[in-house]
Amino acid sequence: MFSLDIVTFFGRFHPLLVHLPIGFLFLAILIELYQGKKVKKKNNQIIIYAWLLGAVSAIIAALFGWFLAESGQYAEDTIFWHRWLGVGLAVIAGFGWWTKLNPKQFPKMVNNSVTYLIIGLILVEGHLGGNLTHGANYLLVYAPDPIQKLFGEEKKKNALPQLENIDSVVVYRDMIYPVLAAKCISCHNNEEQRGELNMQQIDLFTKGGENGPVIAAGNTLESEIFRRVTLPQESEKYMPPSGEPLSYDEIKTLEWWIINGADFEQDLTRHEIPEPMQKVIQRLYGLDTEPKPWYESVKIAAVDSLRLKTLADAGFSVKTLGYENPLLDIKYFGEELSPEKLTKLSDVSENITWLSLAGTDIQDEWVSIISKFPNLTRLELQKTVVSDKSVEFLKGLEHLESLNLYGTNVTDSCLSILKNMTQLRRVYLWDSNVTFEKARALDNDKLDLEVEIGVPSK
Repeated sequence: MFSLDIVTFFGRFHPLLVHLPIGFLFLAILIELYQGKKVKKKNNQIIIYAWLLGAVSAIIAALFGWFLAESGQYAEDTIFWHRWLGVGLAVIAGFGWWTKLNPKQFPKMVNNSVTYLIIGLILVEGHLGGNLTHGANYLLVYAPDPIQKLFGEEKKKNALPQLENIDSVVVYRDMIYPVLAAKCISCHNNEEQRGELNMQQIDLFTKGGENGPVIAAGNTLESEIFRRVTLPQESEKYMPPSGEPLSYDEIKTLEWWIINGADFEQDLTRHEIPEPMQKVIQRLYGLDTEPKPWYESVKIAAVDSLRLKTLADAGFSVKTLGYENPLLDIKYFGEELSPEKLTKLSDVSENITWLSLAGTDIQDEWVSIISKFPNLTRLELQKTVVSDKSVEFLKGLEHLESLNLYGTNVTDSCLSILKNMTQLRRVYLWDSNVTFEKARALDNDKLDLEVEIGVPSK
């Protein structure tokens, strides 16, 4: 009667609707428990209406959940109980509403039994829903070891490789192939090619099987391999036909790889990794892919204390970013800055990542010294006389993320330079000679750059 796309469309509303009956039914139960033996007509009406709303929303949630189950994206053995217990909860909620509407027709034991049964069903249903969404044993997977041992859920060693360095990871080789090797290649290898499909060699895997290619780059709906692993488990075409099926995280990884082009050679660093996938990769491979500031990835030797003392004597305040981080946060507090003093910073140029020369008498020509600090990520030049020429010097700093030019002599001419500084994420331009309109245009045009310009002058 309905196409699978329409059914799946309505099914996707189930997670949104499923919380309504929980809220209404628990509200009714809490009011009833609070009321106790005191009979209050007003409270009774609220209880009846809450039970009615809970029953109606439970029916709707169960219907949309049924639609979602028909998409074939969930394991049949788990979805079976979640599906039918949801139906049972809706029926019992309806019966509970009837008992509250006609309390004299039912013994108190029946009323109480319905209440306790609804509480139990909600808890069980919620747990089964959590299994479907987050994987089996999701409640204990991050629990401390003593708690896991108490419930017999000691952490099992991950069969997939645990990756350490994001820069050395090739997505197919290090992430996709190990999943296929564990779940698929036993039936699709050099010796045995069921369906004429060999997944052990990239060229034969790309060629496909008896019905043609099994991967459609960028399209999971047209990718037979993805369709097979997401079919209902009772389907004769479900893969793998025996053994452990692909987990939720493994399916999401395969889906993400296909959507991103199903490239067999591309490094992980060249892939866009949305936040949900960052968590999936962390769980499966133990790899933290969350983008980090440049200064957290730099590996260099620390500066010796003698050089630090020389900088302090020249009027610089020097701090390290952390006990194990050798990069430096430097500010100038002396009376008069000079090129000779700035040159002293050149001795530790690789270690400088944050530099503040705010309020000093720095000149444009002196900024050329700073332009040779390769790991500089934050530079503060506010309340100085620097101009567009200084920005020209700074354009070669590949890792500069924050630049403060508040109260300087820069003009609209510097905006084209700032636009081309690829790593720049924030620039402060208020109270300068940059016009508000041009700065706001840059802010709108370069989405990954935040331009702070203040309010337009009247």
